[in-house]
Amino acid sequence: MWTLLMTFTPQIAVVGGGPAGLAAAIEAARAELTAHLYDDRSALGGPAYGHAAKSTLLAELYAAGSRVVLHHRATVWGIFEQRTLAVWEGDRAEIVRPEVMVLATGAHDRSVPVPGWTLPGVTGGETRAVKPGQRVLVAGAGPLLPVLASRLVRAGAQVVAVLDAAPSGRMPRALPAPWNEWALSGHATADWDTLRAAQVPFVESRAVARVVGDETAREVVTVALDGDWRPVRGSEEKLEVTAVCFSWGSVPSIQLSQMCGAEHHHAAELGGWVPLVSAEMETTVPGIFSVGDGAGVGGAALAVLEGRIAGIAAAARLGALSPGAARSRSRPHRAALARLRKSREVLGRLVAARPGLAELITPDTMICPCEGTTAARVDQALDEGVGDLGQMKRMTRAGMGECQGRMCSPALAHLIAHRRGIPLEAIAPPSIRPPVTPVPIHVLATLPDEQT
Repeated sequence: MWTLLMTFTPQIAVVGGGPAGLAAAIEAARAELTAHLYDDRSALGGPAYGHAAKSTLLAELYAAGSRVVLHHRATVWGIFEQRTLAVWEGDRAEIVRPEVMVLATGAHDRSVPVPGWTLPGVTGGETRAVKPGQRVLVAGAGPLLPVLASRLVRAGAQVVAVLDAAPSGRMPRALPAPWNEWALSGHATADWDTLRAAQVPFVESRAVARVVGDETAREVVTVALDGDWRPVRGSEEKLEVTAVCFSWGSVPSIQLSQMCGAEHHHAAELGGWVPLVSAEMETTVPGIFSVGDGAGVGGAALAVLEGRIAGIAAAARLGALSPGAARSRSRPHRAALARLRKSREVLGRLVAARPGLAELITPDTMICPCEGTTAARVDQALDEGVGDLGQMKRMTRAGMGECQGRMCSPALAHLIAHRRGIPLEAIAPPSIRPPVTPVPIHVLATLPDEQT
């Protein structure tokens, strides 16, 4: 197949069309700059926060007119030489060399392996796979639990219970007022009202120990958890179900920020490894900004504020705004952001995955579904001296599949840390090589020699 190679040098390239990316592009446009926005989906708003974009951001975006150039279904699959984007868009491959880059790459679902979690009927937050009338258990940790459960109730499913691994009695009452601004599908109070009206039990400090079934899920065994989320002996209970919907929060998608050479640090309350950023959301690589959930999971409202701050700072870096004008424009966004970050810290500490979850894993538990790697194979590699994710990948193939470790790497890191008795931050994230997402081989073949 023939593919055209094109090279662009825009003023600003924004990667990601969720709330953070949209907000960054809008603010750049307000400063009379032209921003090129790349998103691999056909609809803007991102997979998790589409409602937030529809509320106000899309109107702002359309008002920007030609100042924001939209690239729908455009896959950014690599970064070379720190600031050269490799893009696959339609029938062409593109080399994009922007003066300033804003990474708004979002996050992906966190997987927590337990026996039976790969059975048909078990989903990771995908409510559309559940049919009306099915008996569904919603389990995991984090602010998405009531959101997902309420969606299922409204869709006609019978939600038998919601299990939250977080400690009993501490959520959401421990959160300050901006709790509702975290909501992923509107006002959080409405989700709780839906669950109360449907008389859905909400059980805290409890998790799924295993899913039982043959061709599909038919039963779950649940277990109480202690403060470190270790299973409590003698607390097992059984529930008949036809579907299980897990939601363990999100993991920042840092593959592109890793590829550009930005420094990262581990922050459990932000979802794991995240890039180091300044007050302007600039990474340690000058001219490259990271915003939204890719810079630390925090919800739609927080993502918008970070995007606006980065867009304004990017405009100032390019000389479109004076330092004083940039400070004036970003001041209200900074004030609102400081308030929301306090909420995120509280919530993040409550729902950050704890080491005891690894004790739910049995030898035959699937750790890497892409490559069929079980916990027994992981333990064998650990016995042979493997100590990090890179070595584990080479020894067991875990992380070599199509998702390139997005699904299994966080779980593997927890398992290694638990087995070794070391802190989670001692397990560095896996190294990243292009392509960060699957692309046709003919797209790779279009790269000039200096990029390969």
